[in-house]
Amino acid sequence: MAGIVSSLLHPVRHGRALVVLLALVPLLLVGQRPPTAHAASDPAWGLMASGCSSSDIAANQAAGIGLVEVEAYWDRWLPTSATAESTDYVNDLAARINACLNAGIRVVLGTGTQYPPSWARQLSGATFVDQKGNTPNTGALDTVFSAAARSAQNDYLKRIVAKLPVSRLDGIRVGTSTAGEIGFPGPNESGTGFLQSYWAYGADAQQGTGLAAGTPKTPMPGWIPGAKTWNGKAVTASAAQNWFLWYERSLLYAIKDQADTLRTAGYSGAVHVPSPGKGVLPADLTSATNALLNGTGDRDGSLGRGLYYVDQFPVMAGNIASTVVVDLTGVDDATAVTARGLNPSQDTCQSNDATTSTQTSTNVASWSNLRFARAQAARAGLAAVGENPGPPAAQTGGTSNSDSEAEQIRRSPGYARGCALAAFFLAFEDVLDDPSSGSTRQDYVDAVTGAS
Repeated sequence: MAGIVSSLLHPVRHGRALVVLLALVPLLLVGQRPPTAHAASDPAWGLMASGCSSSDIAANQAAGIGLVEVEAYWDRWLPTSATAESTDYVNDLAARINACLNAGIRVVLGTGTQYPPSWARQLSGATFVDQKGNTPNTGALDTVFSAAARSAQNDYLKRIVAKLPVSRLDGIRVGTSTAGEIGFPGPNESGTGFLQSYWAYGADAQQGTGLAAGTPKTPMPGWIPGAKTWNGKAVTASAAQNWFLWYERSLLYAIKDQADTLRTAGYSGAVHVPSPGKGVLPADLTSATNALLNGTGDRDGSLGRGLYYVDQFPVMAGNIASTVVVDLTGVDDATAVTARGLNPSQDTCQSNDATTSTQTSTNVASWSNLRFARAQAARAGLAAVGENPGPPAAQTGGTSNSDSEAEQIRRSPGYARGCALAAFFLAFEDVLDDPSSGSTRQDYVDAVTGAS
C-alpha cells in the first residue's frame, strides 16, 4: 500500500493575500508552495474510527487493510477535571493503538477535541457567541478565541504526546468544530434558522478580554455583518472583506497552535486537518462582501463557518512548522452526485485544476466539493487524503440524492485515485462490522481492486 506523503516543498511568497492582511492586523506570514503533481502511486486504503480490537485487527489483516484512523476522546481521558486522568481509559487506548501498530497496521490518531468534558464548557469564554447573542445548540467549545478553553485543550494534547506512542503514528488530526474539522459552528447551530451566524461576538474576540495569546481581536469591534455603518462611517466592501479574512484566519491561529503544541511536546509527525465541503468560492466572497456580509453569496453556510480554502490552505502551508496534510471529507458526497450528472460531468479532478480553479472564467460552483478543495490543496503544495461521508444522514451532510454507503464504497476509490489522494479512509469500520448495513470489508476490497 502506498505511504502517506510526508515531505513538502519549500514555500514561496503568495504576495496578494499578504498585502490584504497586513493592512488589517499583524497576522501570520503567508506562503504558498508550488502546485503538487499527481501522485504516481496508488493511495493507501484505510478505515475511519477503528477500535483496534483483536477482532478488528484480524478482520483488517485478512482483507489487506493496513491503515486506520483511531479516535481518542477528551471527555473520557479527563472526565471530571483538568488533572484527573482516567488511567483505565488511557491505558486501554494506548494498548489498542499499539496492538494495531504491532500488527503492521498504520494509525492516524484523531485527538477527539470535539468531545470536550463538561468541566471544560464551564471555563471562561468557552462558549461561542454569534452576532445575535446566540450560543451553539451543539455545545461547541470555543478554542478559537477563548484563552482558557485553548489552554485546557493544549494540556490535553500534551497528555496525548506523553501517554500514546505518537512517534509511531502516521499523523494526528486537529480541528476546531464539533465534527473534529476546521471551522466554526455550522448552519442551524444557533437554533434560529439556517445561515447568518458569525461566531466571534464573545468578549474575547470583540474586546480582547480572555483572548487566546497571539490571536488578534476583531478589527471592527461591535460591527455586525450587514450593517452599513461602523463608528459613524460607511462600511466599504473592502472593510467587510478584511473583517471576513480576520474571521476565517482566526481558525488558522487555533489550528497552528494545536500543531505547535504537539510539536513542542515532542511529536514530530504530520498533522492532518479535516476540511469539509469546498468552502467559500472567490465569486461568493465578492458577492458577499459587496453586500457587506448580509447573507448574499452564502451557498451552504461556509461564510459563517469561516471556510475559505483559497486562502487558508496556502496560509497553513506557509506557517505551520509541522507537515500539514489536508483531509478532504467530501469524497463522493452529495455534490459529487450532482456534479457527475452534468454534461460534461464536473466531479473528476483534472491535472490543471490548481490553475483553473481560481480563474473567473471557470464555473467552479458546478464542481464537486472534493474537486475544488483538492485543487486548493494542490495550489498550496499540500498533500491530501480523503474520506467519504458515511451512511447518508443529516450529521454527515446527507441529502435526498446522496449515494448510499454501498455506492460510496463502490465509487470512492476511483475518486481517490483520480484526485491523487495519498490515502483514503472509508467511513466507518463499524459499518463493515454491522451485518444489517449490507456492506463488508470484501466489498471495499472489491471496489479497490476493481472486482466489483
